[in-house]
Amino acid sequence: MTPLTATTLFRVLLACAALLGGAAHAHAYLEASTPAEGEVLSELPEAVTLRFTEPTEVNFSLYKVYPLEAEIDLSAENAQQRLSALAGQLVSEVLEARDDDEARADTGVQADGRVSAEVTLPLKEGLQAPHYVVMWRVLSIDTHTTQGFFTFSVLP
Repeated sequence: MTPLTATTLFRVLLACAALLGGAAHAHAYLEASTPAEGEVLSELPEAVTLRFTEPTEVNFSLYKVYPLEAEIDLSAENAQQRLSALAGQLVSEVLEARDDDEARADTGVQADGRVSAEVTLPLKEGLQAPHYVVMWRVLSIDTHTTQGFFTFSVLP
């Protein structure tokens, strides 16, 4: 057996660091959604679907849809920024809220099992708000949390 040279040892350590570094950066970020961020629909969808870059621990995560009663002209140049600012304020107030079923637009999360990269939030019938905020704080299987939100609008 030949001894490791300093160069070979350095290459092995560098390869290990690269592999471990890549694993440490894998978190569950929103990859896609239906409806999409900022989408303007002509009718309310039956549900919101969120797909993350890796599976999330559904029972230890929060997923919510809230109506956002705001009069914003979506054709205005800064409409999305205004909508996002109002949504961010709402998220800071309600993401952690408990017993908020009545105020929410969704009926709760549906997922295939307790670990899932895709969750569905069925929406209540008869909602009338022009804008909706989809929010989440997820615990991914790599034990890291991420959170975020986006808005969509329904203008018949």
